[in-house]
Parts: sequence; structure tokens; C-alpha cells
Amino acid sequence: MNAGADIAVRLGTRAVSKRYGAVQANRGISLAVAPGEIHAVVGENGAGKSTLMRLLQGLEQPDAGTIIHDDRPIRLRDPHHALGLGIGMVHQDFMLAPDLSLLENFVLGAEPGRPGTGSLFLVDWRAARAEGEALARRARVEIDWERRSGGAPVHVRQYVEIFRLLRRGMRTLILDEPTAVLAPQQVDQLFSLLRQLRDDGTSIVFISHKLNEVLALADRVTVIRRGAVIASSPVADTDAETLTRHIVGEGGVAPAVRGSGPARARTGPPLLSVSGLCAPSVARSQPLHDIGFDVHAGEIVGVAGVSGNGQDELCQCLAGLRVPSAGVIRLDGSDLAGDDNAAFRRAGIGFVSPDRAHEGLARTATIADNVMAGSQRDPGNRIGPFLNPAAMARAARSRLSHLGVRYGRLRDLAGSLSGGNQQRLVFAREIADEPRVMIIAQPTRGVDLGGIAAIHGFIGAFAAEGGTVVLVSEELDELIALSHRIVVMADGRIVGQVDADEATPESIGRLMLRSGMVRDEAA
Repeated sequence: MNAGADIAVRLGTRAVSKRYGAVQANRGISLAVAPGEIHAVVGENGAGKSTLMRLLQGLEQPDAGTIIHDDRPIRLRDPHHALGLGIGMVHQDFMLAPDLSLLENFVLGAEPGRPGTGSLFLVDWRAARAEGEALARRARVEIDWERRSGGAPVHVRQYVEIFRLLRRGMRTLILDEPTAVLAPQQVDQLFSLLRQLRDDGTSIVFISHKLNEVLALADRVTVIRRGAVIASSPVADTDAETLTRHIVGEGGVAPAVRGSGPARARTGPPLLSVSGLCAPSVARSQPLHDIGFDVHAGEIVGVAGVSGNGQDELCQCLAGLRVPSAGVIRLDGSDLAGDDNAAFRRAGIGFVSPDRAHEGLARTATIADNVMAGSQRDPGNRIGPFLNPAAMARAARSRLSHLGVRYGRLRDLAGSLSGGNQQRLVFAREIADEPRVMIIAQPTRGVDLGGIAAIHGFIGAFAAEGGTVVLVSEELDELIALSHRIVVMADGRIVGQVDADEATPESIGRLMLRSGMVRDEAA
């Protein structure tokens, strides 16, 4: 029997509402998560999910209604109070300290120790590692505990976030888009761990835009739209079509499907040509070895691979953010390898970072500043040596409108936008200078169905008009739907290539699993 089986509601809400100025974020939401239940919460970005989770963490207080914990009404004073009650959250934007090791992050704030001389307290690192290794074995994941967090693969950082909550005895886990950074095999590993935790009595709130995963994992699903609960039912009583209709409403849009990208690539010499590209490891990142591929005008080349196998490092090289140790990066015949990011941008290369929170955006700056970043020197935005605020505002509104970014005021902080609208803002800025090549990494990570459809539409239209795209994604269905060709990376090398028309997630997955075998073959 699950621990706490005599409790009907481990964590939930009763008719809670929350307003921010003119925006009614939550409208009388009632939610009940039982002990030993995986409860999915789905809805578009901006639907009110994040506000609801902040209420359940004690980050915000409801304007009306009640938070329920262990069948009793409660006022969560702050996140520390929530942690004390066994309520922990793994955020989509990880909360690890980037300059500390993974082991240091794992025990941060609750270090195991032993007394030293006098009043000195010594951290027992051997005990800390033993606790971490035990959890890693349970999840069937390998972790280099000495690696600096900021240089670790994103899926490893996510596991460390989960492990440190489990170590502190959390009985309720709130997971925000936990599979956004995982390859299919890693999703299976995570789901196995979550099912173990559920069977041991842990309650899990699973926030996701991936309906196939919701249907495969969750026991119950609640749909939120425009701040209100639209539907809530056991997963066995619903399906993907019904959930999609609840999420987007009648007449909603859907993401791309196979064949919805450009019909064929343009012919002629390649616009972007990479050959013999090598890059050393930085902070234990994955080095690159002899990378080579060509991309023609009007072509989308997808890049697949298990997270941490060199995709991020490749993007950094192609955007001028990392200097390769060997090889060439030719754009229209001119070698850019060794140039800085400004030179790459002047040559016509735009970049959508996989980490919009820390690289793609300045979230504590305004929406206007973010969407206009890099355009301050444009003559049309200046009056002599001074910026022209009216012109800058007009340009900002035009860019945001073009990508359908939903926002309140230009002076609002970029961090106030939903994840999908933050991503659209990044696209709006990057296409403003009319690049010839777009390096796009994880374009729909944490983005809702409507946002995914809009971003897929932009990528397809950019290529159809002659733009060149290198598309890095851990969503294999996305790569297959949008790409003409897909190259697969493992251990910093390209280990295979398939035409998208012939590709399946299984065939790509088999190539991805060559990670770890490639070094033996190369030796």
C-alpha cells in the first residue's frame, strides 16, 4: 500500500484565483493530487500553469481560495515552508549554481558533515557521493560528480535537481517540462524512476506539452485554458485528440507533421560548408572531432543526438561563440572559422540558443531591449548620435507582431513572458537582420502547441524563401517533419546521415545509441 493511502489529497487547491493587474492568471482552479499519483497538468503557455505552481510552492499567495495539503487547508508562507512539508519543484530553468560541482549542488544547503576541531564543521564528501551514487544507480544514469554544473549536459543537471529533492525527503515533486531536454531513451529512464517513486507513495505533478508522454505516464490529467480548469479526468478516459481540443479550443493550430516542411531543397553549390571541424573540451564539455557537412540555400539539415554529444558545441562554433582548433566554416565560399560572433552576424548567420533563459534573452531587461538588441546602431533607429525612442518602439512592435508574441507593454520584463512567447521573441530579434543562415537549437523546448506550430511555420517559411537552416533538436518527430536530411552526432562526431523522407525515430535512435562505441571504433 502506498504511504499516506488514507489521505485523499496530498496537494491541491480549492477554487483558487490570482490576478496580476488586469490579467486574471487563475480563475477558481480546483486541483487534487492524490498520494502515489502522477497527475499531469497541461495547457498552452500563458494558460495559468506557472502561476498555479507558484501558489503550490508558496512563492505567491492566492487572492481567493485555499491551498490543500494532506487533506487540510494551509497557507504556504514561502518555498522554505513548502520544502519543510515535503513539496519540491524542479523548474524548467534549472536552479543549480553553475560554478559549483554537481556534487556540491547536490548537497547545497543540507550538507552531510562531521564535527572538526572546535566549532569547525566539515562536509563529509564521501557520504555525499555515496548518497548521490545510490540515487544515480536507482535512475540508471551515470554522473560525473566532480564536473562543474555549468558545463554538464542538461539532462544530467536535471537529474541532480531531482536527486537533491529526493535526498531531502520530498513527498510531492512538481516537474516542469522534465522531458524537454531528454532523448527518447532518457525519457524511458526518467519515466521508470517516476513510476518507482509513485509506487513508493510519492505524488508527482507532471507539467508537459507532450501529450503522448502524458498519456503514457500519468494517472490523471487536468487541462487549464485561460486560467481555468477545462477538463480533469483519469488518463484512461481520454486521448490525444480530446486533450488537444481542450487545450487549444476549436479551430486551434497543430505542430508540423511529416512533409509539412519545404518540398525540396534548392540546388547549386552549398551556402554553408563545414569540414574537418574540431574543437577542444572546455570545462569538461564534449570536444568535437572532424565534423563535416554541407547545407544548400533553401535546405534544412537536422542534427540529432543524445543530449551532451556535441550538439551545443557545434552550434557555438557555427555561431562564432567558440573558436575551433581545426577545420573550416565556409559561408558562400568565405572561411569564418576563427572569427568572432560579430563577424558571423555580419556575414548573415543568426543563432537561436538552446538556453533562452541564460543566453537567448536578458530576462531582467525589458521586452523592447531584448527584441532590439544589436539594432541600436541602425541609422533608422537613431537621430544623429542619439537613439530615437519612437523609432525603436515602432520597430520593436513590428518585430513582435511578425512572430505573434503576446505581451503587455514594451517596458515589461522579458522574464514576465511565458516560455513560448520568450522563444518567439528570440526568433523575432534574430530574423530582424534578414540572415541567410539560421542556426536553431531546441526551438520548441518548453513551448506549447500553438507556439510550436508558429515556430515550425516560421522555420519552414524561412527555408522556402531560400534561407539555410541547421536545426538541432532532441525532438525526433520535429526533425523528421521539418528537415530534408538529418545527421546524427555521438561523442562529438557525426556517425550517420539519413534522408528525412526515410527516417523514423527508431532508425535515428539506433544511430544515437552509438554514443560510447564511437571512441572504440576511432581508436
